Order: sequence, then structure tokens, then C-alpha cells
Amino acid sequence: MDPIALYYPYIHVRDDRWLKYAALYWPKLARLRPAGYPTLDSPVSRALRSEANWLVDVTPPAWAAQEVGRPFLELLESHEQSLRDRFALDRIHRRVGYRGSRRSVRRTSLSAGSYGRDLPDWLDYVHVGKMSPEWLGAAMVADLASTYEGRGETWVGMHPELAAVYTCALVERIATENRLHPVTDQELPHTAASGWTLDRLADVLLGTAPTSAARPDAEDGFVFSAFETVVPAGLDTVPVEKIIEVRTKFGAELDAFRRYVTEQSEKLAQLQDVRDVEVFREYLRDEVDRAVTDQLKQLRDRLRSVGLESVRGVVNVKSVAPPALVTIAADTVGLSPAIAGSATMAACVVAAPAQWRRQRRAAIRESPVGYLFQLDRELNPTGLIDRLRRAWPG
Repeated sequence: MDPIALYYPYIHVRDDRWLKYAALYWPKLARLRPAGYPTLDSPVSRALRSEANWLVDVTPPAWAAQEVGRPFLELLESHEQSLRDRFALDRIHRRVGYRGSRRSVRRTSLSAGSYGRDLPDWLDYVHVGKMSPEWLGAAMVADLASTYEGRGETWVGMHPELAAVYTCALVERIATENRLHPVTDQELPHTAASGWTLDRLADVLLGTAPTSAARPDAEDGFVFSAFETVVPAGLDTVPVEKIIEVRTKFGAELDAFRRYVTEQSEKLAQLQDVRDVEVFREYLRDEVDRAVTDQLKQLRDRLRSVGLESVRGVVNVKSVAPPALVTIAADTVGLSPAIAGSATMAACVVAAPAQWRRQRRAAIRESPVGYLFQLDRELNPTGLIDRLRRAWPG
């Protein structure tokens, strides 16, 4: 059973293009939405939620807030002054140089996931439903947090670093206990897969090492890099209805691709030990080339072999195969432009037997990257047809 993805750190997904990528791979995407919270979803999010039942809401469980709050309370009890020195609201307020009431600072912009117009923009926010009363009360007494009202909801404002670490720890706990896979469209200083023990919290929140962008999950990076080999750059212009159609149409191929990614997990896990992000990305590119690009080439070569077998003995049918027929061939056959010469492509369409079509379908389904091949055909058909037309002599 493939795990459901769990989106973080926000309630609303901020990047529709990323959301389409996620919908092309994950069985479902869950998000932590407090009960009754009014959403302002984008049209893409609404379609994936209401029409496809792919985006689902999960109420933040009270047990998770209680369990995650305990190590934060322990850290506060033993290192209150150090935490205040770094994260106290009064200190942040003085550093930003604002002279006036905290509650009068206006956010500079409103997006689907913003909290309200009258919240300080120098803080980050966690919904009150995601924090235990004990941890919230202690944090407020220590001046590490304050509550604000926005969009009819109560939010807990904190130093951005403290809010980020708490959110990651909460998401990790919920994901671990529910077999979910944390995913994000944001570049964050930390991830929800960092092992948020008390020692880890102390190291991150009280350590002296500067924070930097966290390395992405190797498996997620592999999947998205694989998609980028076939999915057009203008994915943001592809209608969400097409994304839903592809998921439904090629479910078997998608399942095979997910199994293939799972098989790569052991190798991908080794990359998590690579310290520098640039080196990590180079290793990931090499792995995608080896495990995806080469597999796609093998599939196309196999389809070419099957197609050539079906047209053996045909001499020259260029006179009865105009460019329009090649366009049909691109949609029906899906062969590489490398074999899109006039006689070969025309013969493939004119003479392709039912047996050959069955062999072709079987080859795609048996390939671990058959799903990527189908994505290329479904989401980038114009590019494929143009390449075929350019290959047509005269």
C-alpha cells in the first residue's frame, strides 16, 4: 500500500504547478486543516478536492499536540533564558525597529493561505488548534508566543525559526503514527523528517550553527526529477481536468512506477548522508539518468523494434502517407521521432496489426517507466507532433 502524502507547513498549497506534479504521483494528499477553518483554495485545489477526492482534510489530532508539546516544555524548563534570548517577542520587536503596537502591524500581501490583515509580518503563525494548552500557556508566559485573531480564527505568533521547528516536529509525529509521507512545496530551513527528539530540538534551537535550506527528501527529489524529464515546462497551463484524466486513465502504469520508485529507495537512502546540497543534487541527477532516462530509452527502443517488425517488407508508401497521417501515427503509435521517416511511420499506421498493438500496450505496462512515457504523450502531444512533422522530408 502506497502511503498518502501529508502537506506542510501551511494549510493551503501555495504552488499550483507543484500541486499538479504531486497529483500525478501520490495516491492522495492530506493537509492539516482545523475543524471549521474557512479555506480559500485555488481552482486547482478545489478541483482536486471536490471532483477527484484527491486532496483530503485531516483535523490536527489533539494527541499529537500533547506529545509534541512535551519536549518543548522540557526544553523551556531547562533553557528558558537561552530561548528568550533568541526567540522572545520583545527582542524580535525591537530588532525589526517598529515603534508601535504589535497588533497594528499590517501584512503586506494576502494570499490563499494568509491569516489576516492585522497580524505582525515579522512573526510566523501556527493555528491554536495545533498546540497543546500546556505548551501554549508556558510559551506565552515566557514571551515566546502571543495569540492573534485573523479570519475568524485564533493564531499563535512566534519567531519564524521557533514556529518552523514546532510545525516540522508536529507534522513528523502525525506522519509517523499514520503512515503518511510529509511533502512540501516550500524551501524550508528544516524538514519534517529530521528526528525531532529533545536533543535535536536543543541542537537546532540553542545551537550556534547558522540555519540553511534543508536538503529535500531523496525520494521526492527523484520523483520530481523523473517527471521533469517528460512533463512540459508549461505544466501550469495544463488544465487540472487533464491531470485528473491522466491519473484515472493510466492507473496501472502509475502503480508500476510507484513500485519502481520503492525499489530505488535503498539507493536513494544513501544520498541522505551526503552533506552538501550541491553534491546531493548531482548524485540525484545521476540516479535519475540511470534509473529513468535509460529505462525510457529502452522502452522506446523496444517499441521501435515491435513497430519495425509490423512493417517489414513494406517498400515505400510515402505517396499515400501525407503529413496528416503521420500526425495520426504520433497519437496512435507513440514512436520516437528517430524512426518517424515517411515510409516507416506510414507503414506503421497502415499495416499495424492488432497483435502489434497488444505487444505495444504490454511493453508500456511492463516497463517501470511506462507511466512517464504516457505522460509525455498525454501532456506534451503538440511537441511530439511538431517533432514528427519536422522529421518528414519535403
